[in-house]
Amino acid sequence: MERFLAEYAEKAKCSMANRPVRVRIVNELGNAQSLPDDPAQFEVLPGGSEVIFLGLGPDPASTAAHFPQFATAAYLDCPAMADQIDGWLAAVPAGFSPLAPEAFTPERAASATIVRYRPGLKAFPCFFAPLAARVALARSGCPGAKDASGTLHGKTVWLPSDPLGMLARELALAFESRGLRVLSVDREALERSPGTELPRLLAQGVPDLFFSVNFRGLEPFGLGFEILREAGVRVGVWLVDNPFNLLTGIKSGFWQQARLFVTDHTFIGPLVESGARWVKHLPLAASPELFAGDRAASGPLPDCASDLADKLVFVGRSEFPGKREFFAGLTPDPALLAEAEAMLARGQRPDSHWWRERVPVPLWPGNAVRRVGVGAEAAGYAWRARCLAAAGPEAIIFGDEGWRDAPGVTAQVRPPLDYYGALPAVYRAASACLNVTGMQLPAGLTQRHFDVWCAGGLLLTDANPGLAIFPKELTAPVTFAAPADILPRFQTLRANPAARDSLRRDWRALILAEHTYAHRADTVLTALGL
Repeated sequence: MERFLAEYAEKAKCSMANRPVRVRIVNELGNAQSLPDDPAQFEVLPGGSEVIFLGLGPDPASTAAHFPQFATAAYLDCPAMADQIDGWLAAVPAGFSPLAPEAFTPERAASATIVRYRPGLKAFPCFFAPLAARVALARSGCPGAKDASGTLHGKTVWLPSDPLGMLARELALAFESRGLRVLSVDREALERSPGTELPRLLAQGVPDLFFSVNFRGLEPFGLGFEILREAGVRVGVWLVDNPFNLLTGIKSGFWQQARLFVTDHTFIGPLVESGARWVKHLPLAASPELFAGDRAASGPLPDCASDLADKLVFVGRSEFPGKREFFAGLTPDPALLAEAEAMLARGQRPDSHWWRERVPVPLWPGNAVRRVGVGAEAAGYAWRARCLAAAGPEAIIFGDEGWRDAPGVTAQVRPPLDYYGALPAVYRAASACLNVTGMQLPAGLTQRHFDVWCAGGLLLTDANPGLAIFPKELTAPVTFAAPADILPRFQTLRANPAARDSLRRDWRALILAEHTYAHRADTVLTALGL
């Protein structure tokens, strides 16, 4: 055994001795990163006699040795990377001359022989992504930027989506109603290979607008965003969920240059403080084509929903998909959670801003902000459980089996409903629908705030600052502050059919007049100059 261990140690020592020592730097996001310099790290795009290196790697002399055929060349490199490497500038061969980024024109990107250092994009994407985008687009046959003047008719919007993509149908219908041609593009292909997929699509035609929900279709290092911007495409990103939870997946500052829309206006300030240059409020809305009682292409009530006439109904999941993976290894501070639960009992809202004040972490870059999110999520679950428990055993929950284990909940749990099929009919049939907003979006409204009324139903909702977009005379009769208020408010509404019917009519008229996705499309198009 001793002999075996000695031989193993000697082999390991030799292996370590032969292993290349890589230069380590601090990348754009402040994280340590090693920089390989072997020939496989470079991509050569053939062209004319002019040679341009987009990044010389950690050792310019070694890079030049990999490409002896290029005795003279121009190069662009990120100062923030080069300045961290001792002797980097002295190692640049005499035949290599620096090129200013503004001198790297589309014409040169198209005609020169380009040698690109691949790891540069992930280490310093804000520097390298625009350069890589220029090359990709210049060689794609893209017809060029579109003129934003003229009418909307004939303009095109790309919606990156998948078959189950959030809001894909609603947004497509909304933009089409405003005269735009809508093309659904494969979000997974765009995120997987933006450098090839986007130029291929753009060569077939440049859209006027690329509208992403929650960064769908935009890979985390910003290459896709830069390609679109290079092509003259207006890019809008609608952050439907908590923006800082979404930003944990973004590895470049490109989002700070993007046109951002948020469903919760209370995040505008924090986003601007974190570097965002353009943020506007865009609440959720209703899609009459899918939810209006007189036009919805929805099916009849399912068998599990045939007895709703005098019932209080809740529709929703006990947790969002992927929650456990997203918050893996994280738990809320027990003392803070106890304080949050005491606030809930008083009808107060320990939302994500409340948690952020007590869990000081950087909002971006990195995942530290998930420590805020896990607290807000726990408080939101506790709030939903309290409200559903207060709804009593006669209430009906259409959702997952997780609700059976929720503390205090005695309501009947029935199977989930198809969103575009049975849901509008259930909203219309129920005596009232219960809405309980979570704590991730302090002033964010849910789809229920719009869909229930649009479908001809009656909504009973918790007090939420986001309700300020509606008239007080309409929100007051259907709002509760504490769980104990739910059943008395529901019973009052159920006992007064005339008042209930009046609320349904007035709310539905308001939603259809001011809060459809077509109205939101108007906001987007106006804000983006289209």
